[in-house]
Amino acid sequence: MSNSLLLEEVESFVHKERGLSKSKVITTATTLEDDLGITGIEGEMFMEAFFARFKVDDGDFASGRYFMDEGSGLLLMLVTALSRKRRKALDRIPLTVGMLVTAARLGQWDSAKVENGRL
Repeated sequence: MSNSLLLEEVESFVHKERGLSKSKVITTATTLEDDLGITGIEGEMFMEAFFARFKVDDGDFASGRYFMDEGSGLLLMLVTALSRKRRKALDRIPLTVGMLVTAARLGQWDSAKVENGRL
């Protein structure tokens, strides 16, 4: 399957899973957490559905690497605001639609390859 067809399938999946209107533009740069509001348990469920739909082995996927835990909220932000080192440790890697396309192409979640867009 060509990259453009795979991108269309992933975009369609995202629209359906999130209940987005067809007019909502999804690109390879669209982030699941910041742009689409997918976090915590919802992110885990979304990714499980993605893995199943595109027959992707979850490999080394770790939800906490990409999604903020719902229990983290305001208190955690206040505690870590005073410590740059702790704040850096809490930074998440933005999970993009492009990363989903790469994983679907690979058939496995390989963080190093997916995060760098390498097939």
